[in-house]
Amino acid sequence: MRTVLALFFIFFTVFTNAQNDPKNSEAYVRRLVNLIRENNNNRVKSMSYIQEALRFEKEIPDSTRVELYVTAGNCYKDQESYYLALSYYYKALEIKNEKESNRSFSILNNIGGCYYFMGNYKKARYFWELALKKFESNRESQNVEGSLIYNNLAVLEKEHGNYARSLEMLKEFKKRNENLKDTFNIIIAYENIADVNVKLKEPDLAIANLSKGISLAKKIRSYYDLASLYADIGNIYLSQPSRRDSSYYYLSNAFNIANRSDFSDIKLSSSEKLVSYFENQKDYKSALYYLHIAKSLSEVTINKENAKKVLRLESEFEEKNKQKELLQQQKKRERYFIFGIVLLLLFSVIVFLMFKLQKSKSEKKAAENKLLAKKLDEKNKELANNAIKMMQASEIFQTTQKELKEMDPKYEDDRQMISRIIMDFKKGSQALNKSEFEKLFIETDEDFYKKLLDKYPSLTKNELRLCVFLRQNLSSKEISAITHQSPHSIVVARSRLRKKLGLEESQSISNFLIQF
Repeated sequence: MRTVLALFFIFFTVFTNAQNDPKNSEAYVRRLVNLIRENNNNRVKSMSYIQEALRFEKEIPDSTRVELYVTAGNCYKDQESYYLALSYYYKALEIKNEKESNRSFSILNNIGGCYYFMGNYKKARYFWELALKKFESNRESQNVEGSLIYNNLAVLEKEHGNYARSLEMLKEFKKRNENLKDTFNIIIAYENIADVNVKLKEPDLAIANLSKGISLAKKIRSYYDLASLYADIGNIYLSQPSRRDSSYYYLSNAFNIANRSDFSDIKLSSSEKLVSYFENQKDYKSALYYLHIAKSLSEVTINKENAKKVLRLESEFEEKNKQKELLQQQKKRERYFIFGIVLLLLFSVIVFLMFKLQKSKSEKKAAENKLLAKKLDEKNKELANNAIKMMQASEIFQTTQKELKEMDPKYEDDRQMISRIIMDFKKGSQALNKSEFEKLFIETDEDFYKKLLDKYPSLTKNELRLCVFLRQNLSSKEISAITHQSPHSIVVARSRLRKKLGLEESQSISNFLIQF
């Protein structure tokens, strides 16, 4: 039973122990997360790193798992696979809410962004407002990532015509980033404020804010922002007939910067505006030139959009396959778990039955031993009583024989009769002793004789008989009276028996025989 329990313990330990070192897994996943961020523009590499990292998602700490899910969500969001991005953001949010609910504003902001790009403005607003509430209740509210929530809500308010609310949010966004000295976000703030100014029919304010953005963009050499700001000012001047000539300067600068730096989106928008400008100037040759560029860029843009859609479909297909594979693995683990539980129950039942069987055998053996001990005790008592009776009968026979011998009959016939009586007494006594002892010899304890003969096969029948008397702790005199042998003969026989049994003089032969 101990062997069965040991084997079961070994099996259960192997079945439940983890295969990987959590510390090594965490370090490995962190390296993969950094590689995902570095290769965000390379879809194949970033996807392979994500899939590799997700293999260890159950073995890493919650903080690392949140970082992995957010990075995966960002990667899918950049590829416009918003449903997949949301699935990872929600996983990260679930863990974050359990550990640090007030610090979940960044994840909530990303979820709101996904819904915004999917056109679900109601949900976008809900998550952005929830993110803002979490951000403002957090002690460390001076955070660049958190400040973007103000900008996102401002854009949403502007699209819904809530310009006053939008300006309020954008001013707060600009103020926080000025405190944080984040120039990139300050430029974004000026550009979005200018956009609201345009909606409010305040072109001069819009141009003033865009000009401030241009100064900052030149300072930090952010050419994309610079081209975008030039294009925005050019569009404002183009919409005003009296100031249309000024639009060419800004639009051409935007086009040239975009052309040098391969900013295809700004190059497309500025070329389209230049077409309008030259048509108004009746310069159809220049308008045709920029129209040709705009058309080719439109085709490129369409191809890029189609490529993005294909990549998005591929990503979704791969993710579905991955989810399917994970589901199969989960089912497989569940089957193994159920198998383990069944095996555990089976082992428990086997151990229980073996215990019950062993207990039943032990109880039965104990009962049998008790019964045998009782029978043996009865036989030993019977043997002792019969020995005493035989001794008494022997003494009576001897006394009667002595008295008969002392008689002095006068006639020969009487003497012969007395002699026959004495002889009959002797024969009867010997026959009685022999028959009674043979009966007790067989019935007392068969196992005793078997064990004794197994160990000492050279013992004779008389020696076995002597062993029985000695086992009953009878003296030489008592044995002599039963066997009608002289005490000296019994002493000699005991000495020979001791040598056969290999006992020393100091050892008790009776105690030795009791052990069998």
